[in-house]
Amino acid sequence: MNKTIAASFVVIATLGAADARAQGTVIVPGPTDAVTNVATRGANWLNIGIGARPLGMGSAAIASVEGPTALFWNPANITSNERISAFLSHMELYGNSGITMTAGAVTVPVGAGQVGVGLQQFSSGEMQRTTERAPFGDDPVLRGTFNYTGLAASVHYARNITDRFAAAIGIRYATEGIDVATSSYTGFDVSTKFRTGLYGLTIGGSVQNVGTAGQFRGVGVEREIDAPRENGQATGRDLEFGYKTAEPEMPTMFRLGVQAALVGDAESMFGASDPHRLLVEAAFTDGTDGAPQPSIGAEYTFRRFAMLRAGKRFFNEEGGAWKFQDGMSFGGGIRLPLGGRRLNFDYGYVMMGELRDNQVFSFDIEF
Repeated sequence: MNKTIAASFVVIATLGAADARAQGTVIVPGPTDAVTNVATRGANWLNIGIGARPLGMGSAAIASVEGPTALFWNPANITSNERISAFLSHMELYGNSGITMTAGAVTVPVGAGQVGVGLQQFSSGEMQRTTERAPFGDDPVLRGTFNYTGLAASVHYARNITDRFAAAIGIRYATEGIDVATSSYTGFDVSTKFRTGLYGLTIGGSVQNVGTAGQFRGVGVEREIDAPRENGQATGRDLEFGYKTAEPEMPTMFRLGVQAALVGDAESMFGASDPHRLLVEAAFTDGTDGAPQPSIGAEYTFRRFAMLRAGKRFFNEEGGAWKFQDGMSFGGGIRLPLGGRRLNFDYGYVMMGELRDNQVFSFDIEF
Protein backbone atom coordinates (compact mmCIF):
# COMPACT_ATOMS: atom_id res chain seq x y z
CA MET A 1 0.00 0.00 0.00
CA ASN A 2 2.73 2.48 0.98
CA LYS A 3 4.76 1.54 -2.10
CA THR A 4 1.77 2.12 -4.33
CA ILE A 5 1.18 5.59 -2.85
CA ALA A 6 4.86 6.49 -3.15
CA ALA A 7 4.95 5.35 -6.75
CA SER A 8 1.89 7.44 -7.54
CA PHE A 9 3.53 10.55 -6.12
CA VAL A 10 6.66 9.91 -8.16
CA VAL A 11 4.63 9.58 -11.37
CA ILE A 12 2.66 12.76 -10.64
CA ALA A 13 5.79 14.73 -9.76
CA THR A 14 7.60 13.50 -12.88
CA LEU A 15 4.73 14.33 -15.21
CA GLY A 16 4.29 17.72 -13.58
CA ALA A 17 7.98 18.56 -13.95
CA ALA A 18 7.98 17.47 -17.57
CA ASP A 19 4.94 19.62 -18.31
CA ALA A 20 6.53 22.59 -16.53
CA ARG A 21 9.73 22.25 -18.57
CA ALA A 22 7.70 22.08 -21.75
CA GLN A 23 5.95 25.34 -20.93
CA GLY A 24 9.04 27.07 -19.50
CA THR A 25 7.32 27.51 -16.11
CA VAL A 26 9.24 27.71 -12.84
CA ILE A 27 7.37 25.82 -10.11
CA VAL A 28 9.82 26.22 -7.24
CA PRO A 29 10.65 29.86 -6.31
CA GLY A 30 14.29 30.74 -6.78
CA PRO A 31 16.58 32.43 -4.25
CA THR A 32 16.03 35.83 -5.90
CA ASP A 33 12.22 35.61 -5.96
CA ALA A 34 10.64 38.01 -3.48
CA VAL A 35 8.20 36.77 -0.87
CA THR A 36 5.04 38.88 -0.61
CA ASN A 37 2.05 38.93 1.72
CA VAL A 38 -0.48 38.85 -1.11
CA ALA A 39 -3.47 36.58 -0.35
CA THR A 40 -2.43 36.09 3.28
CA ARG A 41 -5.46 37.85 4.82
CA GLY A 42 -9.15 37.09 4.88
CA ALA A 43 -11.96 39.36 3.63
CA ASN A 44 -9.51 40.98 1.22
CA TRP A 45 -12.42 42.70 -0.55
CA LEU A 46 -12.45 45.17 2.38
CA ASN A 47 -9.43 46.80 0.69
CA ILE A 48 -11.59 47.88 -2.26
CA GLY A 49 -12.30 51.61 -2.13
CA ILE A 50 -15.87 52.88 -1.71
CA GLY A 51 -17.48 55.94 -3.28
CA ALA A 52 -17.21 57.80 -6.59
CA ARG A 53 -15.55 60.90 -5.15
CA PRO A 54 -12.54 59.19 -3.47
CA LEU A 55 -12.03 56.78 -6.35
CA GLY A 56 -12.27 59.57 -8.90
CA MET A 57 -9.37 61.22 -7.06
CA GLY A 58 -7.19 58.12 -7.34
CA SER A 59 -8.00 56.99 -3.77
CA ALA A 60 -6.19 60.11 -2.49
CA ALA A 61 -9.02 61.19 -0.22
CA ILE A 62 -7.93 60.33 3.32
CA ALA A 63 -7.87 63.94 4.47
CA SER A 64 -10.44 65.40 2.08
CA VAL A 65 -13.22 62.79 2.17
CA GLU A 66 -16.43 64.13 3.71
CA GLY A 67 -19.81 62.92 4.90
CA PRO A 68 -20.88 59.28 5.31
CA THR A 69 -18.37 58.18 2.63
CA ALA A 70 -15.65 58.89 5.19
CA LEU A 71 -16.70 55.81 7.19
CA PHE A 72 -14.88 53.67 4.61
CA TRP A 73 -11.71 55.80 4.46
CA ASN A 74 -11.24 58.01 7.53
CA PRO A 75 -14.22 57.98 9.93
CA ALA A 76 -12.90 61.03 11.81
CA ASN A 77 -14.04 63.10 8.83
CA ILE A 78 -17.74 62.49 9.47
CA THR A 79 -17.50 65.43 11.90
CA SER A 80 -17.54 67.70 8.84
CA ASN A 81 -21.34 67.28 8.78
CA GLU A 82 -23.53 68.54 11.58
CA ARG A 83 -26.76 67.15 10.17
CA ILE A 84 -28.18 63.72 9.37
CA SER A 85 -26.64 62.40 6.15
CA ALA A 86 -27.06 59.27 4.04
CA PHE A 87 -24.93 57.72 1.30
CA LEU A 88 -25.40 54.97 -1.30
CA SER A 89 -22.86 53.66 -3.81
CA HIS A 90 -22.68 50.92 -6.42
CA MET A 91 -19.54 49.83 -8.26
CA GLU A 92 -19.05 47.54 -11.26
CA LEU A 93 -15.61 45.97 -10.92
CA TYR A 94 -13.26 44.83 -13.69
CA GLY A 95 -15.30 45.52 -16.79
CA ASN A 96 -18.23 43.18 -17.37
CA SER A 97 -16.95 40.54 -14.93
CA GLY A 98 -20.17 40.62 -12.94
CA ILE A 99 -18.26 41.42 -9.72
CA THR A 100 -19.91 44.25 -7.78
CA MET A 101 -19.58 46.25 -4.58
CA THR A 102 -22.59 48.01 -3.06
CA ALA A 103 -22.32 50.20 0.03
CA GLY A 104 -24.44 52.49 2.14
CA ALA A 105 -23.96 54.62 5.25
CA VAL A 106 -25.81 56.97 7.57
CA THR A 107 -24.39 59.53 10.00
CA VAL A 108 -26.38 61.09 12.83
CA PRO A 109 -25.33 63.83 15.29
CA VAL A 110 -25.30 62.48 18.85
CA GLY A 111 -24.29 64.76 21.69
CA ALA A 112 -21.00 66.46 20.88
CA GLY A 113 -20.14 64.05 18.08
CA GLN A 114 -21.42 61.98 15.18
CA VAL A 115 -22.39 58.32 15.01
CA GLY A 116 -22.01 56.56 11.68
CA VAL A 117 -23.31 53.18 10.54
CA GLY A 118 -21.93 51.65 7.35
CA LEU A 119 -22.81 48.57 5.29
CA GLN A 120 -21.06 47.08 2.29
CA GLN A 121 -21.65 43.98 0.19
CA PHE A 122 -19.23 42.35 -2.23
CA SER A 123 -20.58 39.90 -4.80
CA SER A 124 -18.81 37.68 -7.33
CA GLY A 125 -21.93 37.21 -9.41
CA GLU A 126 -23.28 33.79 -10.35
CA MET A 127 -20.64 31.11 -10.99
CA GLN A 128 -20.92 27.51 -12.14
CA ARG A 129 -20.58 25.08 -9.23
CA THR A 130 -17.82 22.49 -9.66
CA THR A 131 -16.85 19.64 -7.33
CA GLU A 132 -14.43 16.70 -7.17
CA ARG A 133 -17.14 14.53 -8.72
CA ALA A 134 -17.95 17.03 -11.45
CA PRO A 135 -14.98 19.33 -12.18
CA PHE A 136 -16.82 20.81 -15.17
CA GLY A 137 -20.13 21.37 -13.40
CA ASP A 138 -23.50 19.54 -13.25
CA ASP A 139 -22.75 17.74 -10.00
CA PRO A 140 -25.57 15.23 -9.39
CA VAL A 141 -25.87 16.26 -5.71
CA LEU A 142 -24.84 19.95 -5.58
CA ARG A 143 -26.38 21.31 -8.75
CA GLY A 144 -26.68 24.81 -10.09
CA THR A 145 -24.61 27.93 -9.43
CA PHE A 146 -23.27 29.75 -6.41
CA ASN A 147 -22.30 33.28 -5.45
CA TYR A 148 -19.28 34.26 -3.37
CA THR A 149 -20.36 37.18 -1.18
CA GLY A 150 -18.90 39.36 1.52
CA LEU A 151 -20.89 41.49 3.93
CA ALA A 152 -19.54 44.01 6.43
CA ALA A 153 -21.26 46.26 8.97
CA SER A 154 -19.55 48.97 10.99
CA VAL A 155 -20.39 51.48 13.71
CA HIS A 156 -18.18 54.51 14.42
CA TYR A 157 -18.25 57.43 16.79
CA ALA A 158 -16.39 60.64 15.93
CA ARG A 159 -16.10 64.02 17.60
CA ASN A 160 -14.09 67.21 17.46
CA ILE A 161 -11.52 67.21 20.26
CA THR A 162 -10.56 70.82 19.48
CA ASP A 163 -11.68 73.22 16.79
CA ARG A 164 -9.01 71.74 14.49
CA PHE A 165 -8.55 68.15 15.64
CA ALA A 166 -11.07 65.29 15.32
CA ALA A 167 -10.83 61.60 16.21
CA ALA A 168 -12.97 58.50 15.77
CA ILE A 169 -13.14 54.90 16.95
CA GLY A 170 -15.24 52.09 15.52
CA ILE A 171 -15.90 48.39 15.19
CA ARG A 172 -16.52 46.33 12.04
CA TYR A 173 -17.99 42.86 11.64
CA ALA A 174 -17.44 41.05 8.33
CA THR A 175 -18.47 37.69 6.94
CA GLU A 176 -17.66 36.05 3.62
CA GLY A 177 -18.08 32.77 1.77
CA ILE A 178 -20.49 30.64 -0.21
CA ASP A 179 -23.59 28.68 0.73
CA VAL A 180 -21.63 25.69 2.10
CA ALA A 181 -18.74 27.49 3.84
CA THR A 182 -18.46 30.88 5.54
CA SER A 183 -15.98 32.76 7.70
CA SER A 184 -16.38 35.81 9.95
CA TYR A 185 -14.14 38.51 11.44
CA THR A 186 -14.33 41.38 13.91
CA GLY A 187 -12.01 44.39 13.75
CA PHE A 188 -11.49 47.87 15.14
CA ASP A 189 -10.69 51.24 13.56
CA VAL A 190 -8.95 54.36 14.88
CA SER A 191 -8.74 57.55 12.82
CA THR A 192 -7.86 61.24 13.13
CA LYS A 193 -8.03 64.50 11.20
CA PHE A 194 -6.06 67.67 11.89
CA ARG A 195 -6.76 70.95 10.12
CA THR A 196 -3.54 72.92 10.52
CA GLY A 197 -4.86 76.36 9.56
CA LEU A 198 -1.66 76.89 7.53
CA TYR A 199 -2.02 77.29 3.77
CA GLY A 200 -5.13 75.15 3.71
CA LEU A 201 -3.31 72.02 4.88
CA THR A 202 -5.27 69.17 6.46
CA ILE A 203 -3.76 65.87 7.63
CA GLY A 204 -5.80 62.70 8.00
CA GLY A 205 -4.86 59.20 9.08
CA SER A 206 -6.59 55.93 9.90
CA VAL A 207 -5.80 52.37 10.95
CA GLN A 208 -8.56 49.97 9.96
CA ASN A 209 -9.45 46.33 10.51
CA VAL A 210 -7.21 45.53 13.44
CA GLY A 211 -8.97 42.40 14.55
CA THR A 212 -9.52 38.70 14.79
CA ALA A 213 -8.70 35.76 12.58
CA GLY A 214 -11.41 33.77 10.82
CA GLN A 215 -11.78 30.19 9.67
CA PHE A 216 -14.23 28.72 7.19
CA ARG A 217 -16.99 26.61 8.67
CA GLY A 218 -19.88 24.76 7.08
CA VAL A 219 -20.86 21.54 5.33
CA GLY A 220 -18.35 22.27 2.59
CA VAL A 221 -15.42 21.77 4.97
CA GLU A 222 -17.02 19.84 7.84
CA ARG A 223 -18.59 16.46 7.09
CA GLU A 224 -19.60 13.10 8.55
CA ILE A 225 -18.62 9.69 7.23
CA ASP A 226 -21.27 6.99 7.55
CA ALA A 227 -20.06 4.62 4.81
CA PRO A 228 -19.35 0.98 5.72
CA ARG A 229 -15.82 -0.31 6.03
CA GLU A 230 -14.16 -2.22 3.22
CA ASN A 231 -15.01 -5.52 4.92
CA GLY A 232 -18.68 -4.64 4.73
CA GLN A 233 -19.07 -3.97 8.43
CA ALA A 234 -20.67 -0.68 9.52
CA THR A 235 -18.64 1.74 11.56
CA GLY A 236 -21.35 1.80 14.20
CA ARG A 237 -21.36 5.63 14.36
CA ASP A 238 -20.81 8.65 12.17
CA LEU A 239 -17.25 9.92 12.02
CA GLU A 240 -16.98 13.70 12.00
CA PHE A 241 -14.06 15.29 10.19
CA GLY A 242 -13.14 18.67 8.80
CA TYR A 243 -10.69 20.01 6.29
CA LYS A 244 -7.88 21.96 7.90
CA THR A 245 -8.40 25.44 6.50
CA ALA A 246 -6.23 28.48 7.12
CA GLU A 247 -7.05 31.03 9.83
CA PRO A 248 -6.23 34.39 8.20
CA GLU A 249 -6.66 37.69 10.00
CA MET A 250 -8.50 40.74 8.69
CA PRO A 251 -6.71 42.91 6.09
CA THR A 252 -5.31 45.62 8.38
CA MET A 253 -4.83 48.89 6.51
CA PHE A 254 -2.97 52.10 7.36
CA ARG A 255 -3.94 55.24 5.44
CA LEU A 256 -2.35 58.69 5.57
CA GLY A 257 -3.27 61.76 3.53
CA VAL A 258 -2.25 65.41 3.30
CA GLN A 259 -4.70 67.78 1.63
CA ALA A 260 -3.87 71.27 0.40
CA ALA A 261 -6.65 73.74 -0.42
CA LEU A 262 -5.08 75.81 -3.20
CA VAL A 263 -8.06 78.07 -3.87
CA GLY A 264 -11.29 78.39 -1.94
CA ASP A 265 -11.78 79.67 1.59
CA ALA A 266 -9.73 82.25 3.49
CA GLU A 267 -7.17 79.66 4.66
CA SER A 268 -6.42 78.46 1.13
CA MET A 269 -2.85 78.59 -0.10
CA PHE A 270 -3.57 81.11 -2.85
CA GLY A 271 -6.43 82.95 -1.23
CA ALA A 272 -10.20 82.94 -1.17
CA SER A 273 -12.36 82.59 -4.26
CA ASP A 274 -16.12 82.40 -4.15
CA PRO A 275 -16.86 80.72 -7.50
CA HIS A 276 -13.79 78.46 -7.63
CA ARG A 277 -12.42 75.82 -5.29
CA LEU A 278 -9.38 73.67 -5.96
CA LEU A 279 -7.85 71.10 -3.65
CA VAL A 280 -5.15 68.49 -4.08
CA GLU A 281 -4.16 65.56 -1.91
CA ALA A 282 -1.24 63.18 -1.63
CA ALA A 283 -1.98 59.93 0.17
CA PHE A 284 -0.19 56.78 1.22
CA THR A 285 -1.77 53.39 1.85
CA ASP A 286 0.03 50.43 3.41
CA GLY A 287 -1.81 47.15 3.88
CA THR A 288 -0.57 44.00 5.57
CA ASP A 289 -1.40 41.97 2.45
CA GLY A 290 0.03 44.18 -0.27
CA ALA A 291 2.70 46.63 -1.31
CA PRO A 292 2.58 50.28 -0.13
CA GLN A 293 0.64 52.41 -2.61
CA PRO A 294 1.04 56.18 -2.91
CA SER A 295 -1.62 58.18 -4.72
CA ILE A 296 -2.36 61.74 -5.79
CA GLY A 297 -5.63 63.42 -6.62
CA ALA A 298 -7.29 66.75 -7.33
CA GLU A 299 -10.82 68.17 -7.28
CA TYR A 300 -12.08 71.38 -8.88
CA THR A 301 -15.44 72.80 -7.82
CA PHE A 302 -17.32 75.57 -9.62
CA ARG A 303 -19.82 77.59 -7.58
CA ARG A 304 -20.27 74.67 -5.20
CA PHE A 305 -22.37 73.06 -7.92
CA ALA A 306 -20.21 71.09 -10.37
CA MET A 307 -17.07 69.07 -9.60
CA LEU A 308 -14.32 67.59 -11.77
CA ARG A 309 -11.80 65.10 -10.40
CA ALA A 310 -8.69 63.24 -11.48
CA GLY A 311 -6.08 61.11 -9.75
CA LYS A 312 -3.50 58.39 -9.95
CA ARG A 313 -2.83 55.39 -7.70
CA PHE A 314 0.57 53.73 -8.06
CA PHE A 315 0.57 49.93 -7.97
CA ASN A 316 3.87 48.77 -6.50
CA GLU A 317 3.52 45.00 -6.56
CA GLU A 318 6.90 43.56 -7.51
CA GLY A 319 6.76 41.73 -10.81
CA GLY A 320 3.29 43.06 -11.59
CA ALA A 321 2.39 43.85 -15.20
CA TRP A 322 1.08 47.32 -14.38
CA LYS A 323 1.67 50.22 -16.76
CA PHE A 324 1.80 53.89 -15.84
CA GLN A 325 -1.73 54.61 -17.01
CA ASP A 326 -3.10 51.82 -14.83
CA GLY A 327 -4.50 53.31 -11.65
CA MET A 328 -5.42 56.60 -13.30
CA SER A 329 -8.93 57.77 -12.51
CA PHE A 330 -11.41 60.44 -13.47
CA GLY A 331 -14.80 61.57 -12.29
CA GLY A 332 -17.23 64.33 -11.57
CA GLY A 333 -20.41 65.24 -9.79
CA ILE A 334 -23.12 67.78 -9.23
CA ARG A 335 -24.51 69.24 -6.02
CA LEU A 336 -28.17 70.22 -5.96
CA PRO A 337 -29.87 72.28 -3.24
CA LEU A 338 -33.38 71.03 -2.64
CA GLY A 339 -35.62 72.61 -0.02
CA GLY A 340 -32.85 73.17 2.49
CA ARG A 341 -31.31 69.79 1.75
CA ARG A 342 -28.20 68.97 -0.26
CA LEU A 343 -28.13 66.24 -2.91
CA ASN A 344 -24.91 64.93 -4.48
CA PHE A 345 -24.61 62.73 -7.55
CA ASP A 346 -21.10 61.48 -8.35
CA TYR A 347 -19.42 59.22 -10.90
CA GLY A 348 -15.92 57.73 -10.91
CA TYR A 349 -13.92 55.76 -13.48
CA VAL A 350 -10.72 53.84 -12.63
CA MET A 351 -8.37 52.29 -15.19
CA MET A 352 -7.24 48.81 -14.09
CA GLY A 353 -5.06 47.64 -16.99
CA GLU A 354 -5.66 44.00 -17.96
CA LEU A 355 -8.44 43.93 -15.36
CA ARG A 356 -10.16 46.58 -17.50
CA ASP A 357 -11.99 49.32 -15.57
CA ASN A 358 -14.00 50.02 -12.46
CA GLN A 359 -17.05 52.28 -12.64
CA VAL A 360 -18.78 53.62 -9.56
CA PHE A 361 -21.94 55.66 -9.02
CA SER A 362 -22.71 57.38 -5.73
CA PHE A 363 -25.52 59.40 -4.24
CA ASP A 364 -25.64 61.18 -0.90
CA ILE A 365 -28.06 63.51 0.80
CA GLU A 366 -27.79 65.82 3.79
CA PHE A 367 -31.05 66.53 5.59
